[in-house]
Amino acid sequence: MSTRGKRALLGLLAIVAVGYYLFRPAPLGPMGEQTTSSEDFLTAQIVASALRMVNMSQQYMVGHPLKEYPPKVAAPSAKVPSASTLSGASSQPFMRDVHSKTHGCVKATFTVRDNLDSRLRYGLFANPGKYEAWIRFSSGNEYPQPDKTADARGMAIKVMAVEGGKLLEDDGLPHADTQDFPLMNATQFFIRNIEEYNEFTKYLGSGFGVRAKYGYFLGGFTPDVRKWHLREMMLAKRTLKAAPDSLLNTQFYSVSAFKLGPQLNVKYSARPCKKARAADVDRSDPNFLRKEMVKRLAAGNACFDFLVQLQVPGKNMPVEDTTVEWSTDDSPFIPVARLDIASQQFEGNNDLCEGLSFNPWHSLPEHRPIGVMNRIRKAVYLEVSRYRRQANGVPLCEPKDWDSPDDSPDHCSCEPVPESCQTRKPEEALVKQPAK
Repeated sequence: MSTRGKRALLGLLAIVAVGYYLFRPAPLGPMGEQTTSSEDFLTAQIVASALRMVNMSQQYMVGHPLKEYPPKVAAPSAKVPSASTLSGASSQPFMRDVHSKTHGCVKATFTVRDNLDSRLRYGLFANPGKYEAWIRFSSGNEYPQPDKTADARGMAIKVMAVEGGKLLEDDGLPHADTQDFPLMNATQFFIRNIEEYNEFTKYLGSGFGVRAKYGYFLGGFTPDVRKWHLREMMLAKRTLKAAPDSLLNTQFYSVSAFKLGPQLNVKYSARPCKKARAADVDRSDPNFLRKEMVKRLAAGNACFDFLVQLQVPGKNMPVEDTTVEWSTDDSPFIPVARLDIASQQFEGNNDLCEGLSFNPWHSLPEHRPIGVMNRIRKAVYLEVSRYRRQANGVPLCEPKDWDSPDDSPDHCSCEPVPESCQTRKPEEALVKQPAK
């Protein structure tokens, strides 16, 4: 074989080896939960990184506002707590650390199906019925950016009038009759454990630019490729999808797993009932996903089937490693409910959703979140929502119906804002410590 042929063969073998490393089947992981002794310590560091991201995003948006965002539409009720009204209209509110951009905050009806399999009849799915719900559609970046930018998209569902004790009451929150289901348009996450996630968030919380976005994946830009995270980078790239034609035509997934009653472990999904034609809008507009939804819901309805996927013993369907996609060949999704979104005008609801917290631990015990990423989310979502609330002077409220939240005890359950925070300007919170 010639020298050129040998080089070509070695190059081919190298490509095959890298391809196998990146796309090799994941090893069979544990089916149940497994915690580590360092989890609480690492979670605290991740919370600190998330709060730094909130501050950085607020500072960035002061100097780089996105055209026509948020929409300049009056809220339908003066009772709705809003960051823009309570912090001062000229101030830039503090937003979420991720999924900061709201595309739509819409009313929906969540209908639990009749005649469900007895294995599925727990918690919210125990009996057929209809519930009012709020849905927040979002994009995943830490600050709002034009919709054409590749990104993860989110669909967070808050079902109301769900009776029974909730898991977050154990963390000091008032009782609330809500059940949350945060979803995204990807079937798997890109980091498998808390140690790696802590390193990833440290880079994200260090600033903007190439180092923050790629420092974790390239091992701090070391030339030692053994310290790179190439598989994780490939999986992360998969979550940054091109913008869909319509968020109402997009399927969303829980990615993480949850209990369903005492025995089952499941994942959730919301799938469009039918794929309707997207509304005709200018896709070069930085907010075209919202404008498409406005036009679509002005003309008609939309709906999603709400689904569960059961973990199957003996199959590679771990709860701790969310980089492993649960195969639908092993366990297809099963419809358990339906979300109907009636024709409506919703742009005035933007502030309402900014004042809400969508947390998988706003949950009945029968739907307890499981797996390390869900355990991280419990602390991060709670502390970020408390920090934003205090910085913006907005109560953290859980609504009971579409006519709330407001500050009336007849309508919602609120964790009050400490008096020292009620008149604080957002920029002053940059040097304050978050609530414990």
